[in-house]
Amino acid sequence: MARNESQRTIQDLIEIYKQSTTAYYDACDNDDFARQKTAGRRVNQIAQDLDSFGAEGRLALIPLLDDADQGIRTFAAADLLKFIPERAIAVLNEIARGPTYFPRITAGNFLESYAKGKWPR
Repeated sequence: MARNESQRTIQDLIEIYKQSTTAYYDACDNDDFARQKTAGRRVNQIAQDLDSFGAEGRLALIPLLDDADQGIRTFAAADLLKFIPERAIAVLNEIARGPTYFPRITAGNFLESYAKGKWPR
């Protein structure tokens, strides 16, 4: 029996976050803008759902900063900017200089938005 949303644990949400981030970048690679938008919204919603657990929820993203997938690292760093800005910025800077096209672009956009004080997360 699948858990409903009110029964999801932090670990459940982290797994869905990773899957949604991967779906976002798969959609980028395939120029599937509708799927990209849906997956991006899902990632944002999961970050908000993690916040319902208090700081522990959002901080559960920290291990994702070391994930092998650059897309997962990008979104995790973005969602941790308000909590651990120095580390998150370092990760985003590394990815922005890296070879992985869409995460590199996204990381640069996140850094630019954050630097301009327009960071909603």
